[in-house]
Amino acid sequence: MSPTFFSIFPRGSFRRWIGHLASFAFASLSAIPAVSAESVVIGEGLSVGWAQFFIADAEKLWEKQGLEASSVIFPSGRLVLDAVVGGRVTFGTAAETPVVFSTLNGLPVRIIATLQNGGGKPHEPFALVANQSIQSARDIKGKRIGYSQGTNAHYYLAKLLDSVGLKFSDIQATSLTPSDFVTATVNGTLDGFIWTEPFASQAIALSKGSLHAIASPGLYKSISAVITLQKTIDEKPELLRKGLLALIAADAEIRANPEKSIQTVSTRLNFDLALARDYWPKLNLGLGLDKAEIVRELESQAKWAIENKLVRPDARIPDFNQVVVEGFLPAQR
Repeated sequence: MSPTFFSIFPRGSFRRWIGHLASFAFASLSAIPAVSAESVVIGEGLSVGWAQFFIADAEKLWEKQGLEASSVIFPSGRLVLDAVVGGRVTFGTAAETPVVFSTLNGLPVRIIATLQNGGGKPHEPFALVANQSIQSARDIKGKRIGYSQGTNAHYYLAKLLDSVGLKFSDIQATSLTPSDFVTATVNGTLDGFIWTEPFASQAIALSKGSLHAIASPGLYKSISAVITLQKTIDEKPELLRKGLLALIAADAEIRANPEKSIQTVSTRLNFDLALARDYWPKLNLGLGLDKAEIVRELESQAKWAIENKLVRPDARIPDFNQVVVEGFLPAQR
């Protein structure tokens, strides 16, 4: 009779063999490294317009997409862009104007999504925050006005001046960081400044009512962009897709829990909760990418920058179709 498989083992040795085999298999499986989350540094401008980023932070939506995220706050989107270009940030927030200037300077910054595509009115974030000597935009002639050079506030100020027949040379324009021109206007060093929330409301509150905000509806529509480098698009496209999926999840969270979302953003930005509630409907939040519209705006602002000699003399309007990159949002695939 031929020996069976079991009979080739001495009595009692089979169980010991199975035990050793199981131990070996367990040890081998334990030695396989776990799949780790992909590290990413995210740059966020200090503005209520970047609400989805703050919700993604608070609700750990980056992590749910398999990203080990570290978020860094910057006073403005232009400073986020500087960090992206410098390799300190993988992707982040910026308005369209810093992208225009960077592209005119030959830097490979790209727009892969925008944040205000929820319908309704255009996102108009800016106001002129001024002392009582300025009651309308026409009153800024000869006044000391703060702005941030190379940002969309710079572009807004140019459009505001043009709307009342003035030029930059008609005012004493001073480029500062947002926190600095808030302080300078409150203490009287400046007569006013151009910026968005929460800085506008903070300045008015700090001045105890001596400052007020002057809006100019219909003057300018902001494009709140998600930016990265061409190098990142080439080398880490899946990371960028995961990042945008986290922001899409943030949109869903905002729709499902609007009051909680407002409270989260209000706390993150030190923005008065009642004012945040009032401002919230103006944001028109929703991830999307209208390439044709964005390209038109980038071209228009590039023409303005060149005509006003804000860039090097040999600068030419580039093909902005290469700057606005589709394919990272689910609807575009």
